[in-house]
Amino acid sequence: METRNLRKERIGVVRSNKMDKSIVVAEVKKQKHPMYGKFVLKTKKYVAHDE
Repeated sequence: METRNLRKERIGVVRSNKMDKSIVVAEVKKQKHPMYGKFVLKTKKYVAHDE
């Protein structure tokens, strides 16, 4: 049996906790636009286990 890799720890804001055992966490990061050079906010949502 193979062992699972260690998961990365990410810091975010809880967006939803309406599910029974799961929460939705949003990670926001600033990314520079490749052409215009302006910083744009990128949001990535993750679903996490929460008893």
